[in-house]
Amino acid sequence: MAALGVLLAACAEIGSSDSGGPGASANPGASADAPGSDRAMPSLPAGDVPTAMLEQVVADAASGAGVDASEVQVVTAEAVTWPDGALGCPEPGMMYTQALVPGFRVVVEINGEELHFHASESGDFAFCDDPQPPVDEAATGS
Repeated sequence: MAALGVLLAACAEIGSSDSGGPGASANPGASADAPGSDRAMPSLPAGDVPTAMLEQVVADAASGAGVDASEVQVVTAEAVTWPDGALGCPEPGMMYTQALVPGFRVVVEINGEELHFHASESGDFAFCDDPQPPVDEAATGS
């Protein structure tokens, strides 16, 4: 349980960097030849999430968990519509834009634990420790 806490704390920083837009590396000094680089990237599913964004989520999740990217399994990678500006990750006491927001949801699994990452279309993914469903899922209850 303590290891999960460390993992979640490390992953909470993902997507919070102001150093760039979609696909901006949380470790800008890393090279393609560095350990844990995308040369060890697992096979990623084709889908709604742009490949560069998906690769960044996998790399950041692996880095936060202290594992190689090849150990990260992508469970879900899809385009969704969020019910508001919280992107399915509301924080107590915060106010959010009350409009539908197109974006993405990526769920990865590392060592049996699922981690949820949500984003707007800009691709700035953030770790979500209490994920809420997107509009379509909330309406159908699935």
